[in-house]
Amino acid sequence: MKVSSVLKKASALLMTAVIAISACGCQEKVPEDNTAEISVNQGDVLAEMTIQIGEETGKIRFKLFPDVAPVGVENFVTLAENGYYDGKTIHRVVEDFMIQGGSLRGDGAGGTTANKMDVPRETNDRMRAYYGALGYAESSTGINSQFFIVNNKKPFDINKTAENIKADLEEYADRLTEEDKKYYEEYLATLNAVSDDVKAKYLSDGGSFSIDGNYTIFGQCIEGFEFIDKISQVEVSSGNEIDDKQGIDSKPAVSITIKKIAIARIPYIDESTTTTKKKPSRPSQSTTTAAGDTSSDTPSQSEDSAVIITPETTTVADSESEAPGSSTETDENSSETSGEAQQ
Repeated sequence: MKVSSVLKKASALLMTAVIAISACGCQEKVPEDNTAEISVNQGDVLAEMTIQIGEETGKIRFKLFPDVAPVGVENFVTLAENGYYDGKTIHRVVEDFMIQGGSLRGDGAGGTTANKMDVPRETNDRMRAYYGALGYAESSTGINSQFFIVNNKKPFDINKTAENIKADLEEYADRLTEEDKKYYEEYLATLNAVSDDVKAKYLSDGGSFSIDGNYTIFGQCIEGFEFIDKISQVEVSSGNEIDDKQGIDSKPAVSITIKKIAIARIPYIDESTTTTKKKPSRPSQSTTTAAGDTSSDTPSQSEDSAVIITPETTTVADSESEAPGSSTETDENSSETSGEAQQ
């Protein structure tokens, strides 16, 4: 891929990135979602997490999507630039599911938002919880500073899952309650409604399909997948209250520290004049928000629990799924991070 020397020079001081531009020097039109093939372009906002595991330090780089989650991205970027995340920890690690960090005291309790802003849930049908997706945990009072990174890279075959559920619905029809039957019929309809490109990406990349639409996904890893895997493989023990109730060990046995989250904005370059143009900080685009949503897809939450995200249920016969979470507290200028997502 050809890279403009002017654009490369402008971005090199911030972080290493691949800049996609056309031969005439104009910005290529790239869909702003994480389902399409991801490239880094003029006007993009990137985040680089420097994380230390014991004595080892690594970097994970993300492309952020302000077009689909403008408030969420603004909150994350402002907190990062103000140094909020410096020294915070990754306090939950659930293998083949997600890792979570950014709590107020680094122990899973509390969180804050930039300038005490209200951050709604912002969802988009093409922003999905693929392997490497960056999203917000939710509390009983909404979104704060706590984020999660999807670490499940096992392929998820949506078509096969739909076939299994359809077959099980027929086989176990006389044993299911009406409530269970309705649940699985609705889940089957959800699977069948997924577009072919989303199905293909889950099959190739993996992810946590069960949380799609229930949490804000505002970024996608573009470099550093191997370090996500390294975090996911650390030894864990009990110590996160809600996970303990589910019999799930999720508290890292070794310290995992967020040293810094750096933000880079790739400038617009007019190669005919070599002038740069700043991208508006809050692009205007229609976004679905679920603040105040009381539908059955909204995670049920409690005052004493942290965000709980449940892996996919693939068959009717094996319908029990574990719901990891962690305890929280309220702190001044912070909100409790709690909740439960039942899928």
